[in-house]
Amino acid sequence: MAVWIGRDLERLRKLRGLRREDVAAQLSLSPSTIRNIEHDERYNVSLDLLRQVAEVLGATVRISIEVPEQAELEDTSVSEPVVTEHQDSRRVVTNERFIRLVRERYPDCPLTNSQIGRRMWQFAHSRGAVLVRERKQLRPSLVQSTATYRVPTTSAEYAMREGDIAVLDRFADRLGRAFKDGKGRVLVPIK
Repeated sequence: MAVWIGRDLERLRKLRGLRREDVAAQLSLSPSTIRNIEHDERYNVSLDLLRQVAEVLGATVRISIEVPEQAELEDTSVSEPVVTEHQDSRRVVTNERFIRLVRERYPDCPLTNSQIGRRMWQFAHSRGAVLVRERKQLRPSLVQSTATYRVPTTSAEYAMREGDIAVLDRFADRLGRAFKDGKGRVLVPIK
């Protein structure tokens, strides 16, 4: 049986660093509707709504029916992707780095440091990051910044692929551009 398309939409949403609330607000839906689409294979969702959700996530939905040849039906071998050492080189980063980036570039960002840190970790984790050290208290002497407003007081460390650092920087930039909608919800822009 094929994997439910909602699982792919959830994975893509997390890779984009979006919450269900962010996607739902773009479509005037409730977050529970997004949750049902992602997890309930029996949820009665229209193809049109699936396409709308995919569009918000920067993807498209294509429907196709393929009939495999008999030889393909009998071939059950799975080939593993080859990962070179260069692709998998890792670097340890801290949430403090990203929080400071947001605070310096976007001092009016409505997200708290804790929200920024959690979202950065969720985004990094969805890209394969591994937690090195859980959130710990920063010593006041280590908290040095030109801006004394809203500096981070705690930080977590995680190891991630070197190539994903720039992706996380762009995501932190998106978090910095978060805004409050007419209902007072804090939303993060899609792009």
